[in-house]
Amino acid sequence: MAFGDQFLREPALFPARLAGTAGGENEAWLDIPGGPYRVGGLSDAQSSALAARYEDRCEAASGAAHAVGISTFTVSEDEFVPHERSGRLNTFDFAYHEHSVHLAGHRMMAQISWRPVLTAALWTPLEEGPEFLETFENFFRTVVAYRLLECGGAVLHSSGVTDGSKAWLFYGHSGAGKTTIARRSLEVGHQVLSDDINALYLEEGIPVVAKMPFAGEFGYTNDRIGPFPVAGLHALKQAPENSWRAVSKASAVASLVSCAPFLNHDPYRLPRLMENLEEVVATTLAGVLSFNLEGDFWTLLESQPA
Repeated sequence: MAFGDQFLREPALFPARLAGTAGGENEAWLDIPGGPYRVGGLSDAQSSALAARYEDRCEAASGAAHAVGISTFTVSEDEFVPHERSGRLNTFDFAYHEHSVHLAGHRMMAQISWRPVLTAALWTPLEEGPEFLETFENFFRTVVAYRLLECGGAVLHSSGVTDGSKAWLFYGHSGAGKTTIARRSLEVGHQVLSDDINALYLEEGIPVVAKMPFAGEFGYTNDRIGPFPVAGLHALKQAPENSWRAVSKASAVASLVSCAPFLNHDPYRLPRLMENLEEVVATTLAGVLSFNLEGDFWTLLESQPA
């Protein structure tokens, strides 16, 4: 099946440029790692929905020269193949190109473009309610992932934990134990950034982790937490006994790449992703944490050399 066939009535008419009919004249400035992000072309309903969703992450218009521009355009329902809503919002088709990435999904089209700087656009007939918010956020996560790539990092499927001065990332695919690790960390007084998706990037050449307002089992929160220097990167493995072992830098990069959504399937951006992660692990403790529900894995981790 070709790109967009399951979502778009006429995939060949996918927008060639970041242009169209704006839903309105409103804009939102979002303070998310890699930002600020300026979202323009919003209708009154869309603007209100984003303000309610992101609350304290919304800023007054700043005019920041480094802001990432995102445009929203309205299109007819007739552009899309009708589907039942269930199970569709998190499913995108991707088409990767040298200077752009195209996305198609349930009642949405989107494009990320580098001509010459990162900008993005979303076309949708959705205007309000939970479906618009979920569609926008799934698209927005992708934009943030590509922006963090430019900041020397990546978005990682991971559980992020901090003691208030430094942070640890525990990463793995679904079922690896990220949420269990988060719960166990709360029990010893640490704070959870997210048990689903975290921002890893370089700040003045130092690898840092920051909270993003995207949901895991711990739910949506807009708290600004971080960035914190990275104390360790730990791939998760469930096992009868708690143990930790160091891994080679190459092995750490390979496992991290596999947990970097969106970017790890993009042949044009994959080399940059690998370079970023090589730079991160060059100065960061990396290993595999084998753990069970008993025993004190935190004492085990904190005993490792920095």
